[in-house]
Amino acid sequence: MTIKTIINIAKPLPIKDSDFESLRNLLDQVCLQVAQHFTLYNRNGKPRKASIIDAIANSTCIACIAKQLSAQTTAKDVDALYRECHTLAVSILVEELYNLLSGMGYKVMISTEAELEYGKADVIIAITRYGVNLKCNTNELMVEVKTGKSLSLSQLFRYLLSGKSNTIVVWRVRRRQVLTFNAEKIKPLLIEFMRIICLRGYRLLSSSPLTCQHSQQTDYQPTQEELQKMFQDFAEAFMVTLPHVLEIIIEKLGVQNSEVKQ
Repeated sequence: MTIKTIINIAKPLPIKDSDFESLRNLLDQVCLQVAQHFTLYNRNGKPRKASIIDAIANSTCIACIAKQLSAQTTAKDVDALYRECHTLAVSILVEELYNLLSGMGYKVMISTEAELEYGKADVIIAITRYGVNLKCNTNELMVEVKTGKSLSLSQLFRYLLSGKSNTIVVWRVRRRQVLTFNAEKIKPLLIEFMRIICLRGYRLLSSSPLTCQHSQQTDYQPTQEELQKMFQDFAEAFMVTLPHVLEIIIEKLGVQNSEVKQ
């Protein structure tokens, strides 16, 4: 699709279900063109779609978006304790799910131990950067583990638009919350999100180099007291919410006990 196609979606046309796939294809084209303009590719030579969408979604200022996309690195300096808490939460979740599903009569494999092929297992648990991805013959479920207090809607929308799963479970440990997001239930919002990225992406590509006076945020470094409080909050909330998130995952995955299956 061309820039002319991008302009056309700016018209106030009524949103229809048929717009969804065409907009998702257009979103891919916008990301490709932005990647070409800013030379944003991963090691496999594919556009860094996640970075592009997040940068475009998080600011209305074209100059700020250009600055972020032009930066040499987008990595954030996250304190090691936060990463360790996330790794611990994911590890425990994986083993508890393995034990629970095995006890229900399913043959379970973890992706780091087996190829992701159906037939070898009833349920496959894949460990990802954000949490866990579960696959069975009839369903696929994404689970994001959040050990901090932030929540990125842009990130969640990207997951839902990837087509890998219609449902995402977000385990916000310290908030003691387990949230579920379903693509079908928020389809009009997903459509509008794609429209925004396409329209803003066009503004970015068609604008001359701009400058702005917006200050760039620096990475926040927590104090010793804040880290101690964070870990205490995490430790207490983890054990409270673990049974609940396991229950929600089993429910959303749609699996049943072996006695029920028979």
